[in-house]
Amino acid sequence: MILNWFSKDSSKGEQKKYSEEEQQIVAQFNEWLPRILKIEKVQTLITFDEAIDYFQSDIPSNSSVKKGVIIRQECPEGQLLGQVFLNGKNQLVRRNDGTPYGRQLVTRKLAPALNEKFANKDLIILAIADYNQSIFSILKDELQLFFAQQEVKPIVTYKEVIQYFITDRPSNPSVKKGAIIRQPHQEGQELIQIFLDRNNEIVSASNKRPYGRKLVAKQLDDELKDSFGNKNLIIVE
Repeated sequence: MILNWFSKDSSKGEQKKYSEEEQQIVAQFNEWLPRILKIEKVQTLITFDEAIDYFQSDIPSNSSVKKGVIIRQECPEGQLLGQVFLNGKNQLVRRNDGTPYGRQLVTRKLAPALNEKFANKDLIILAIADYNQSIFSILKDELQLFFAQQEVKPIVTYKEVIQYFITDRPSNPSVKKGAIIRQPHQEGQELIQIFLDRNNEIVSASNKRPYGRKLVAKQLDDELKDSFGNKNLIIVE
């Protein structure tokens, strides 16, 4: 799951204009639109969660994938939504035959939450955690050694873990995101919260110790469980 908590408020005046980078992304999308998979059925409504779920369920195995982008355009039936994947240079990621990964569909309406995310623009750029990156390989080794287990809590809430990223965010300028990793524990579920840089690498202090914490929960509240879905990693931006 990808959550926008570290990002700046896109409704502020200085962010209403498209950057050159954003213009290039939209230009690429329009150029390759005829070759992007088209969903023929017109949708009645698309929610923000549905859009995010697509990036998680259909993320290509291609290792160059770093971001996802949602682009909207007006059309006679409502709104055309395009969802494509980008590499680190903001180029569309394509198959060997040149076909871009992604989809395009038409919806009559956008759910309020998705419409709000667009704000005054017609694109949303999302960082995508590569679930095969070093985070999981490090999990059972270094992170377990660095973080002492805290007391077992009867329940851990979504609000609590998000609040931690706000109140305990390091002053280190490399910190751009947070991550919550869960795994089974004999008394419930173990959660590790860490801070990441813009490349999804773990940020550590000068003593090489990663910023973060480990806790065990007998239960997660419904909102936190829903945020994990069927994954074991949440990236908080």
